Amino acid sequence: MENKTITKDNVEETENHSESPKIKKEKAIKKISIFLIILIILGAIYGAYWFLYGRNYVKTDDAYVNGNQNVITSQVEGTITQIYIEDTQFVEKGQLLAVLDDTDYKIALENAAASLGKAVRAYSNLSSDVAQAEDNVKVKESQLKKAETDFAMDRASYNAGLTSKHQYETSKNNLNIAVSSLNQSKKALENAKIQAESNSIYNHPDVQQAIAAYKTAYVNLMRTKIYAPESGNIAKKSAFLGQKVSASQELVTIIDLNNIWVDANLKETQMKNVKPGDEAELISDINGKKYIGYVQGLSAGTGSSLSLLPAQNATGNWIKIVQRVPVRIVIDKDSLQKNGMLPIGSSMEAIVDVRKETKNILPYLKKSSNLYSIDENVMNKEIDNIIKANIGKN
Repeated sequence: MENKTITKDNVEETENHSESPKIKKEKAIKKISIFLIILIILGAIYGAYWFLYGRNYVKTDDAYVNGNQNVITSQVEGTITQIYIEDTQFVEKGQLLAVLDDTDYKIALENAAASLGKAVRAYSNLSSDVAQAEDNVKVKESQLKKAETDFAMDRASYNAGLTSKHQYETSKNNLNIAVSSLNQSKKALENAKIQAESNSIYNHPDVQQAIAAYKTAYVNLMRTKIYAPESGNIAKKSAFLGQKVSASQELVTIIDLNNIWVDANLKETQMKNVKPGDEAELISDINGKKYIGYVQGLSAGTGSSLSLLPAQNATGNWIKIVQRVPVRIVIDKDSLQKNGMLPIGSSMEAIVDVRKETKNILPYLKKSSNLYSIDENVMNKEIDNIIKANIGKN
């Protein structure tokens, strides 16, 4: 039997082999403990984040600046003879933008004025009919007086036996004819007056038609000058000197950068607590500055449902996709003044604070412009002058 020599190295090796499972187990437990501690810490951090921030705010970087794009069109056709604007230029409300050639419209207005004068003179014939009827009544009254005188003389002569019965009957018949003729003339005068009163110059159909034609020509002439309906920046100019434009053709787009908003497309899972009046922090990709805004309203449909070609999910291979709901956030004007204007279409990051109860509902912007209306007082005064210049003339 062979004797095996036991050395120090052999003893250490034997001890290492016998202790290795225990050491490995301890190390494994230690690693698991560290991992669990890290998970607990991360969970606590996330829980604190959600409790203090996450549940109170909704965030998206799918947000873009938007605003009213006021497209200015020509209301009449013509050739541009003057233009006063360029792209990016700021214009004030009421500022003259362009002028169309007005030669044809001036001629049309002159023709309309002549037609109105002609209609007024034709109407004057109704007044002459009344005067003629009045003259006719006077004639018939004179004839009646003569017939009454003749009849009185013939009756006296007949009673005295100085004239024949035939002469007496003839005189009496002439008196009756004169009375009847006068009554007919008075009736004709009454009818002429009624017709003239019922057809005043402003109610006469021919005059009304001529007035309408004059107004049309007047309005068309005024519309050869194109003004800015509101203040803003020129964003898209498509009008040039010498260009022939038609009615309703787009000439320029004006954007009021003082009244803009952000369309934030939030996931439908984020919409639970979002409501009008919520305050939002908006961070611009252009300058990195923070703007203040307020939720004005929520869209009535998701982005996909309002698209040109809505998705059809009736097929068998349908996959659920989280939808996004557009939320309009109005940018505070003071914030715009402080941090600078933002071009529409630029990207933003929107963070909506849903903690506070709604305090106020922001009204939607209502705009109107009287630059498209014509001063009717001036126009009607011109019409009155034409009527006065032609009334009573044949």
